[in-house]
Amino acid sequence: MAEIRDWKLFETNLGRARQIPYEVAVLPIGATEAHNLHLPYGTDTMQVEALAEIACAQASGEGADVMLLPTIAVGINENTLGFPWTMSFKPSTILQMLRDIVACLEHHRLLKLLIINGHGGNELKAFLRELFRETEVQIVLVDWWTVDPHAMQAIFEDAGEHAGEMETSLMLHLRPDLVEMENADEGKAREPHFTGMKEGWAWIARPWDVLTTNSGVGSPEAATAEKGEQFLNRCAKKIGELIVEMADEQLDEWYPYESD
Repeated sequence: MAEIRDWKLFETNLGRARQIPYEVAVLPIGATEAHNLHLPYGTDTMQVEALAEIACAQASGEGADVMLLPTIAVGINENTLGFPWTMSFKPSTILQMLRDIVACLEHHRLLKLLIINGHGGNELKAFLRELFRETEVQIVLVDWWTVDPHAMQAIFEDAGEHAGEMETSLMLHLRPDLVEMENADEGKAREPHFTGMKEGWAWIARPWDVLTTNSGVGSPEAATAEKGEQFLNRCAKKIGELIVEMADEQLDEWYPYESD
């Protein structure tokens, strides 16, 4: 019989939870969208949830009283709705969901929150600035794929932006039964016409069905399960260390900075 993981809210129970002075809540946010022709719609959600579980298990094993909250499985995908069955919350909906979750945490006096974002379209910083004056909860945000850029560069030939080598490698490790490599296209994206966009200082909410052929950006050809496992574990280890630091840090007027 599997052991109940007290750090995972979905699995624990009231009798156990009452005995644990939880210090840090962890909220993974993913997405449900097309990932080329070979990866499942839930790729972003499966990846961020797996990473959060590894990180929380590590932190709990090191003595941190951490609580993993249920994953939000739909993200901001307004510009990818050109592909069938993409699911999207409007940015204002995500903000209200975060506001409600933070209000619950504040009600229960769990005042440290780590948000682990698993989808590039979930640009959450502006929301957290809005929440900053509304709550006592101290919120830290991590876009998980940015945690170890040196590892990304060392492990992958060309990580790709969407359903490329990196994401395909992770899914070959996590759920190889859901990966159909024989169907993958090469993941080419159209080049922008405007000079400012080519140079990176002009921005547009890219219509993904115009930018790409089948939603992929980056070739998955060089992907392997071993690469995915290595990158996932390196990022999860660093996030686990962050959770321990958050749990250990006194929540005072200086948090999260050193006092004078």
